[in-house]
Amino acid sequence: MFGFLKKTLKKIIKPEKEKKIKKEKKEIKEKKIFVKKISEKELERFKLELIKANVSFEIAEKIVEKLKEVDKGNVKKILENILFDLLKQEKFDFVKFVKDKIKKQGFGIVVFFGFNGSGKTSTIAKLGYLLKKQKINVVFAAADTFRAAAIEQISKYGENLNIKVIKHNYGSDPAAVVFDAKKHIQAVGGIVLADTAGRLHADKNLMEELKKIIRVNKPDYRILVLDSLTGNDILEQIDKFSNIGFDGIILTKIDVNEKGGAIISVKQKTDKPILFLTTGQNYRDLEEFDSKKIIKRLLD
Repeated sequence: MFGFLKKTLKKIIKPEKEKKIKKEKKEIKEKKIFVKKISEKELERFKLELIKANVSFEIAEKIVEKLKEVDKGNVKKILENILFDLLKQEKFDFVKFVKDKIKKQGFGIVVFFGFNGSGKTSTIAKLGYLLKKQKINVVFAAADTFRAAAIEQISKYGENLNIKVIKHNYGSDPAAVVFDAKKHIQAVGGIVLADTAGRLHADKNLMEELKKIIRVNKPDYRILVLDSLTGNDILEQIDKFSNIGFDGIILTKIDVNEKGGAIISVKQKTDKPILFLTTGQNYRDLEEFDSKKIIKRLLD
């Protein structure tokens, strides 16, 4: 995880041996620690490595600018502070949000969306597993009526997790699927996790369909699922879905993400919270976003 970015950061924080020089004066002779700054050449090389690690150009420049006057002996601590500043966010307890919503109105609706192949459906399964462990009644809405085998996929997850799946036939109205799931959950209490079809840049019809799902069903929370392996295209995806509106983000495939820089760029692109990271293929491989833990992985 983050192997490439970790190596990049460590290139600049290699332990530097303290160099001492004699300062000759007529009255005294003393030794003083020589303060060595990072050279322009090293900083430029470091910036290019950050960009290769999928840190956006603007953020890479910002990091390098803050390192210009830093003594090499203090680089790790300064870099730690820079990363913490870039990754910090107010903690959002999603499980508590769901419990509070159910307590207040008896049910909740959460809609998931993102680009093709981002891992929406498997992420919904992981979140369903987590919420069930918290004794919350979960229902899946199979509102991806477009992609072949999408309904079968979420149905299989529902069967494995003993979670009810509300589904219609392929080609049916996805807004109607979510509406039926909403009617069901209003009767029994709990939370609906609604899957939707993956979108592409040019999928104007699917984007309009997503707007309809949201307009008709008025979800309590909208989650944008982003593939962390996408690189800096991830920023364009955020722009696309900002037109729809989302409340939080889940980043997927973190376990196989060697570069890792996109996570820094995402935090700078939007003020919406990163809720979770998916870290494997098992249902339990869902990790709450923790900036301190990520920084520790990168620098230790």
